[in-house]
Amino acid sequence: QCGDLKSANFSFDTVSVKGSLTWTAIIEAYGCNGRLKDAINCFEEMISKGFTPNAFTFTAVLSICSQAGFVDEACRFFNLMHRIYKLQPSEDHYSMVIELLNRFGRVEEAQRLEIMSSSSSTQT
Repeated sequence: QCGDLKSANFSFDTVSVKGSLTWTAIIEAYGCNGRLKDAINCFEEMISKGFTPNAFTFTAVLSICSQAGFVDEACRFFNLMHRIYKLQPSEDHYSMVIELLNRFGRVEEAQRLEIMSSSSSTQT
């Protein structure tokens, strides 16, 4: 159940102080309503306006990339997550990107990411 995207957009536009929670909510609303490219564009707008995505934002965005088959975007966002924003990817983050890479025949990349995932989980 996705709700009314028009109302979600109105609410988002009228919020005077936006944060990562607000941005994540509108990104998820676009994704839930099948507007996958718009969701990704919204995420990129969030970043360009200087807002910092959190782990939940990346979960939403990587899930949308997986649904849409946006494999290159998923890899780029995954790298942003841990290299730029210094967020430790969760098992779910790794799984979404690994599954997407495998689905598109990028098995070697998926295997490298699996190794990273394993070494990451042993460090925590």
